[in-house]
Amino acid sequence: MKFTFMHMADTHLGFRQYGHTEREWDFDDAFRWAIDQAVAKQVDFVLLAGDLFQSGSNLQAITFNNAVTHLEHLREAGIPCLVIEGNHDLPPYRAYQTRFGWVRALAETNRLIYLLDATPLEVGAEPVPASDASRVGHYTEPIPGVPIYGIGFNGAATRMVLERFEKFVSEQPAHNPDYAILMMHTGVDGRARERASGNISVSSMRGLRSQFDYVALGHYHMKFDEDNWLFNPGSLELTSQDLAHEETGGIYLVTVDTEAVPKHRVEHVACPRRSFVHKAFSLARTNGPDELYDQIEEFLFGEQEKGAFDTNDKRPVLSIVLAGTSRFEPGLVDTQHIEELGRRILNPLLCRIANRALPPGIAAFNEATDMSRRDLEEQVLEGLFESHPDFSKDLTHWTNTALEVMDAGLKQGTADGICNILGNARTALTG
Repeated sequence: MKFTFMHMADTHLGFRQYGHTEREWDFDDAFRWAIDQAVAKQVDFVLLAGDLFQSGSNLQAITFNNAVTHLEHLREAGIPCLVIEGNHDLPPYRAYQTRFGWVRALAETNRLIYLLDATPLEVGAEPVPASDASRVGHYTEPIPGVPIYGIGFNGAATRMVLERFEKFVSEQPAHNPDYAILMMHTGVDGRARERASGNISVSSMRGLRSQFDYVALGHYHMKFDEDNWLFNPGSLELTSQDLAHEETGGIYLVTVDTEAVPKHRVEHVACPRRSFVHKAFSLARTNGPDELYDQIEEFLFGEQEKGAFDTNDKRPVLSIVLAGTSRFEPGLVDTQHIEELGRRILNPLLCRIANRALPPGIAAFNEATDMSRRDLEEQVLEGLFESHPDFSKDLTHWTNTALEVMDAGLKQGTADGICNILGNARTALTG
């Protein structure tokens, strides 16, 4: 048996990021791009692993209408779309008991959209398929012999739900499907910088490995995969500047041949998106406002010379954060002048300047909401190296080296690889 499918997640339609209308349309453009990819590739079905909408409690009519319009292209192409609810899709509390939210409303429009929710399944239960007669079910088979189960967002109850579902699956009569898929809206420990009570560990999923060939994830917005089995495509558009330096999210195009080993080939396609230019400047290494302006201007011209925006009609989003314990009074910095520099050099759609620097003599960690995690890590490392006489004179060099080592560790780099990074860093200084 051979077939293809597309896996996407976290489209967040209706997200008016930074209160800007054009950012809301960016998310709509990204969703339309994904739908166009599915139609162009003539996939057999589409998986949407949660968070179709930004808000299940405050959805605008135009957002719902646009979703219907885009999904109509799938229906016209005869491509079913199988969906689970993410935390952003869930209806307001008073309607939660009925679970009748906007995603279910889409399914009820009879547009080849099927909402899957296997959360209540337990040993002894009879699974109900989603079909043309009933658009909501525990599972569905878009192709005979290819069962697809879905488990939406369950927060802190995720582990309990997963254990119950595993027991349910283990008790099912052996029917040896050709290819089985599980969709889930949850994070995975060790594969996301955030840790939350709703995360699962890879080890907790091992009992399902023999039952499912492909686990389609959504929830966290960075792309990752595990052991050619767990796949998280990342959000189509950038939902936070914290992810600006991560690998671009997009879609998975999966080609299945049940006679081959392995059964599938998976290609990740990055979604074209508006560029984000984000940089934090530490005032701990700056002697005054004029020196800071020169540093920022040099950075902006460097971004301009990269030509990253030449192939994209969309103007970038510019975000500059001033951080660290300053050598001078941070209030002397003219943020309006910095914004004028940004607009003159890069002509961005948005220019966001945040002065989070601390006055001289205040040695405190500033966990600013406008700083990305990367910037916070850089700030902490700078503080550590600055206090050590062997490293303070080459502060930037050793800070960047430490960040490179940390990245290698997160990406499961080898000990030899990390030693090479440190060796190269030392050689760069000593020759």
